[in-house]
Amino acid sequence: MNAHKPLHGYTILITRAPAQSREVIDRIHELGGATECFPMINITGPDSWDMCDKAIVTMKKYDAVIFTSANAVGGFLMRIENIFPQAKDILNRRTVYAVGSKTKETLTDHGIKTDAVPETFTADAVVALITKSGAAGKTFLLPAGNLTRNVIEEKLKRADAVVDRIPVYTTKKPAATDAKRLEQLVRQRKIDVITFFSPSSVHHFFESIDPALVQNIPVAVIGSTTSDAVTGYGIQPGIQPDKATGDALVDSIVKYKQHAEQPG
Repeated sequence: MNAHKPLHGYTILITRAPAQSREVIDRIHELGGATECFPMINITGPDSWDMCDKAIVTMKKYDAVIFTSANAVGGFLMRIENIFPQAKDILNRRTVYAVGSKTKETLTDHGIKTDAVPETFTADAVVALITKSGAAGKTFLLPAGNLTRNVIEEKLKRADAVVDRIPVYTTKKPAATDAKRLEQLVRQRKIDVITFFSPSSVHHFFESIDPALVQNIPVAVIGSTTSDAVTGYGIQPGIQPDKATGDALVDSIVKYKQHAEQPG
């Protein structure tokens, strides 16, 4: 019975698209919890594909390609298939770096081997991994979104590397009608935990919701940059797993609930 499951009675807000959060949502349901999905990020193509198309047809000039998100993988590989499918074979002969387990899984799903994944899934860890083997004089391709942080780009350039950052997707805010429904749920205290998976989702959320409304609602985050974004709105995340994975996030929510229910 659900009453004996660890997340029974909890409703968890998912701020990422259902397609990207299927495993997290399913696991929450298996553990007896309920979910409300309000994606804070709507993904579209870039304003122009010109820079991306140029990079694809000149793929051979790059020593390595760095992917920081599953969206970057999806946008870039979709464009390759559309304009120059042969570039996929060239990509598989480059060194490919991935930030995050989901990014690596998406690359694998597309038939792209990942040569290097840092122990911690952060931009800083990727830079450290790259510079350890030598970045000077090398040319890197960085498919990215309009809101992707420029930490990797800046640090590699300081290490005398060449970095071509190209737009492959655009992150937009949720519709006003969705934001209004979300605010109603929060005001009615129908949410027990709010989850965030990226800094951009945090910013879009608090552009829609007054931070004062969620001061007493536990916040769960994946990644240090996401945590920093939440802290910037005067809220301290109470749930943050050591590993930046969906499973680890759900496990941390379970532990939080169990601790909160302990007497005294």
